[in-house]
Amino acid sequence: MIVAVVGASGGVGSATVKAALAAGLHVRAFARSREKLNAALGESVIDQLDAHVLGDISDPVALDALLSSNAEGNVPEVVLSCLGTPSGAKPCVRDGTLSLIQAIRRRTDGNSSRGKARLVIISSIGVGDSVAQGLSMDCFFIRCVKPVCLARVFADLDRAEEACWLESLEEDGVRCVAVRPPQLKDETGVGIEAVRLVASTELKPARRAAIARADVASAMVRLVDPSVFPAWVGKGVTVVAPNELRA
Repeated sequence: MIVAVVGASGGVGSATVKAALAAGLHVRAFARSREKLNAALGESVIDQLDAHVLGDISDPVALDALLSSNAEGNVPEVVLSCLGTPSGAKPCVRDGTLSLIQAIRRRTDGNSSRGKARLVIISSIGVGDSVAQGLSMDCFFIRCVKPVCLARVFADLDRAEEACWLESLEEDGVRCVAVRPPQLKDETGVGIEAVRLVASTELKPARRAAIARADVASAMVRLVDPSVFPAWVGKGVTVVAPNELRA
């Protein structure tokens, strides 16, 4: 199976590339520049890729190249979008998500398999129907940091999720899932089989509102599994690790 990882030079994106390769998947990486991709992954990892495509998320030509057939006629079956808004930048996740949906639609235009096309995006705890869950896990962040410092970023994530849910409702639409991590941290992950995928109705699934980027990457890769993905279509899924679980 081929998967496409968008935002492959970022913290979660580079971890997702490595996790997907470790899981035996063929990976295509999408990033803005080779310099950033090399800094994030290293030449040894880049050499393992099915392909890497450089460009801007708003460029349809670059996205069409990312989703094109390889020499064997295979195309990416799942797009894992690790887009995020850098500090101080204009929020870009909603527009980038729409660009990806449109690119997947172009690839499957006139093809009955469009409804099988899959997109997984990174969102955040506290988006959509996970506000109550966010309050239970990190009240200060949701009540103070989010509205004061990150209002535009979270509004953008809300719009990105809304675009995904509308698309998933279409009979032949791209099937979408949003991964909602709590606070990210730089620690060793617990591994793909140990990460928990939690519904937004589970109000306090972890002691601390923090998770390793590697564990978020593991959740993204677990959702590639066609036996896992269907349960979360049109929904957000919170990710927690066992060492953070409540006693």
